[in-house]
Amino acid sequence: MEDIPNRRTDEQLEVILAETGHWVVYGKRGQVLFTAPTLRRALDKSVQLSASGAVVIAICRLPSDNIIVFPEQIERMQKIIAGRDPGPHNAA
Repeated sequence: MEDIPNRRTDEQLEVILAETGHWVVYGKRGQVLFTAPTLRRALDKSVQLSASGAVVIAICRLPSDNIIVFPEQIERMQKIIAGRDPGPHNAA
């Protein structure tokens, strides 16, 4: 993976899944598709949006961290979350 200051490893993101912040799910042309209080919620919603046909470009934590999670890492993080959950996850 390229060394991009705004990116975090899967392990670093896993640590902050439940940490509160201002997470934004972005679509095409910078369109805000959803805002969430945690990375976990933003990941769950990005999967729902994608399943409904929306194109998710990235999830970002704003303002100070500027953490960016791109689609490939969103998929990996969902697999990590699924592996930790004891049963089906029902996101509201």
